[in-house]
Amino acid sequence: MKIKDPAQLWKTTLAQIEIKLDSPATFKTFFQGTKLLKIDNGNVFIGVQNPYSLEWLKSKHERLIKETVSYVYGDSLNPIFEVYHSETIPDDQKEKDPDSAPLLNLENGMMSIVSETINKSGLNPKYSISNYVVGNSNRLAHAAALAVIDNPGVLYNPLFMHGKTGVGKTHLAQSIGRSMIERNPKYKVKYISSEGFLNEMVKGIKGGGMEAFRQKYRQVDLLIIDDVQLISKWVATQDEFFNTFNEIHNAGKQVIFIADRRPEDIQSLESRLKSRMLGGMVVDISNPDYETRLAILQRKADTTGVSLKPQVIEYIARAVTDNIRELEGALQKVALYNQMKPNGDLTMEEVAHTIGKDAQSKREKVKVPKVLKEVAKSFGVTVKDLKGPRRTKELALARQVAMYILREEFNYKLEEVAKFLNREDHTTVLHAIDKIKSKMMLQDGFNRQVAQIITNINESASPDDELE
Repeated sequence: MKIKDPAQLWKTTLAQIEIKLDSPATFKTFFQGTKLLKIDNGNVFIGVQNPYSLEWLKSKHERLIKETVSYVYGDSLNPIFEVYHSETIPDDQKEKDPDSAPLLNLENGMMSIVSETINKSGLNPKYSISNYVVGNSNRLAHAAALAVIDNPGVLYNPLFMHGKTGVGKTHLAQSIGRSMIERNPKYKVKYISSEGFLNEMVKGIKGGGMEAFRQKYRQVDLLIIDDVQLISKWVATQDEFFNTFNEIHNAGKQVIFIADRRPEDIQSLESRLKSRMLGGMVVDISNPDYETRLAILQRKADTTGVSLKPQVIEYIARAVTDNIRELEGALQKVALYNQMKPNGDLTMEEVAHTIGKDAQSKREKVKVPKVLKEVAKSFGVTVKDLKGPRRTKELALARQVAMYILREEFNYKLEEVAKFLNREDHTTVLHAIDKIKSKMMLQDGFNRQVAQIITNINESASPDDELE
C-alpha cells in the first residue's frame, strides 16, 4: 500500500491496528484518540492525549504501530509520540466528538435546562455513555442501551439489566436517560430505586395522594427502576408497579429494570410481572475482564488527575477483579498513599499491601493446585502434564507460565516453585520467569492470556484448596 495523505494514512493505519489487536477495549482507550501530527524526515509524529497513553503505546505497541504505518505509507517510518493539544492538530484532522462535548455543545441557556432536567430526573450527572467503558463483559448490554436511545419504547421494552453489585448496571441505565434528555430536554425521565418507589406509594396512601402518585409515574417517557429484585418483598407494591408498567408500556414509553439477578431467579415475584420483564430484552453485565478493568482505571486516572506509573495501574487491574467500585477505590487509595510518601513512588510491594493484595494474603486465599489447574486449563493440558517430564513446546510454555505466576504473583521462593512442579534446579524457574516476561512484552495476545489466567485464579480462589 502507498497512502501519502496524512489524514487517510492514519485512518487506514488505525483500521488495520484495530483488526490486529482484536481488543476493542484496548483500541478505544489507547488508539482512538490519537492523531497523526506530521511526517518529517522519515519520522511520523503521533499525538496522544496524555502521558500515560504515550508511555503505554511506546512500551507496548511501538513495533505494531511502526510496522503498520510503514506498510500503509509504503516506506519505513519511525513513530515518535507526543502529548498533543487541540491547537497542534492540523485543521483537516480535527474531528467533532459529540459525546465528549459538554451536553452536546448546547447554548448556555439550553445547557442549563438540560442540567436541571437531569438533576430533577434523579440521574447522576457524572454518568454518560461517553465515559462508559465497553468490554466483553458488557458489550451486549451496551449495544442494547444504544438501541434504546435510538428507538425508545420500540425495540427492547422493557430492558432488563442484571449483574452483581458494582459492575456498572446503574451507570449504563442512567446513561440512557441522560442521552435522551440531551437529545430532547422535554423528555420526561424518572430514575428511582424500588424502595424509593415503595416509600412514595406509602406516602401517597397515607396522605390521600395516590392519584398524584400514579400520574407522576405514568406520564414519564422513561422509567428506570433500580434494585427491582426487592419489589418481591412487598405484595401491594407489585400490584401498583404492574399497573404502572402496563400504563407506560401500552403508551409506547420505555421501561428499564435493574436487578442483581435474572427475572426468573427473583423469588416471590408475581408471575404476571415476571412475564412482563421477560417479554423485553434481558442482558447480563458480568465482572469486567482484565482489558476492561485496565481501560476503566485509565479513564478514572485521566478524569481525576491521578498520576501513577503504568505498571502500577496494570497491577491494580490484575489484582482487583471483584467489581468496578472496588477497582476505582483501589486506584484512589494507591494514589493517596503515593502522594503521602515523601521519598518517591510506592514500590510494587507497598502497592499490593495498600490494596490488601500482597503475596502473603493471596497465598492464604489461593493454593498452588488452583494456580496449576487454571494454567493447565488455559493451555489445554493437565496438571499431571505440568508436573511430568514431557517437554513439548506447548507444555514447556505452560509450565513456564505456572512458574512465573507462582513466583511473581504469589512470591513463592524459587526452590518452592521448582518443587511444586517436580523440578530439581531452581535456575529453571529463573529462566522461565525471564522468558515469560520477555514474551509478554513482545506479544500483546500472550500478555492478555497470562493476565486472564491470573484473573481466573483470583476470581475462583477457594481457601479450602489443598496442596496436592
